[in-house]
Amino acid sequence: MVRTRIGWLAAIAALGLAAGACKKNENKGAGTGSATATTGGDKTSATPVAVAGGDDLALLPVDSELVMGLNFAQLQQSALWKQYSPKIMEKAAGDLADFKADCGFDPMEAIKSVTFGMKGLGGDKPDGVIVVHGPDKAKSMACIEKEKAKAAAKGTEITVDGDVILIKDKSGEPTAFTFINDNTMVGVIGANATKDGVLAAAKGGSTLKTSPAFVEMYSKINTKDSIWGLANGNSPAFAKMGAMGLKPKAIFGSINVTDGLTLDMRIRTEKPDDAKGFVATMQGQINNPQVKQMFDKLEVTQDGSDVKISVALSNQKLQQLTQMLGGMMGGMMGGSMGGP
Repeated sequence: MVRTRIGWLAAIAALGLAAGACKKNENKGAGTGSATATTGGDKTSATPVAVAGGDDLALLPVDSELVMGLNFAQLQQSALWKQYSPKIMEKAAGDLADFKADCGFDPMEAIKSVTFGMKGLGGDKPDGVIVVHGPDKAKSMACIEKEKAKAAAKGTEITVDGDVILIKDKSGEPTAFTFINDNTMVGVIGANATKDGVLAAAKGGSTLKTSPAFVEMYSKINTKDSIWGLANGNSPAFAKMGAMGLKPKAIFGSINVTDGLTLDMRIRTEKPDDAKGFVATMQGQINNPQVKQMFDKLEVTQDGSDVKISVALSNQKLQQLTQMLGGMMGGMMGGSMGGP
């Protein structure tokens, strides 16, 4: 089993803002004109109060390799969430019940949205900034005091220094959080996960809002969808894509979850001819009748240097695809283990 160690998720769990931890190993470069091109834009002078009601881009680092947002309030209202969440959350049910009993509120209802910007994804210790909307400051701070002893018993050290929460998990990984208003908190993981580091992040500075390259691509994403994201093609996480005949400058788009699922994604290439060649290759595959019948919509088109991918799946077709992939994975695992 891969060891869990991403501190900010442990911190959110400690606050009751999430139910589990991310398994690190299971799972915007500087000056390249890519997803998070470092433009050296002027630093903002915004205070936490000034930026709290604005856009989260004013809080996320300009050199983030991966930026993602989760519209958790919308997701929880979807038919698919209601269908699948009981099984997804069953392992956390006991912890959630204990938390509600201790702290007096449901953490899953408290979170409205989460946005984060991360870098160093190819290394052992990624770092970045997370913005969480929804949790009540007074209730959360009171809860932290109640949960400190339980966390300590599990090897996690929690310190409250004014409005800053400092967390060190049993592996020594630090996380720092602070509230910038009554229902918005900012967290930092990595080398800057200190009191000074999180207070600096809360003020804004060299942020994504100063990157014209990022803002242009961000404008093409439907950030009201359930999940949205933008990844720098220079990130080590995409090193293997070159084997597919495509070296993206950026990958960005969104997934919306309702009673079915839709995906709208763009892959930005160096030049239009690169996008044209990739689209031509993909067209030959997606026009296969056996592939087309699996989707309600599957389109791959060109828009300048961008490859546009649009997918739609009804609930029925999503279940069929899930069962098929599950069967394929089961067969692969059985074969690799010497099964029949």
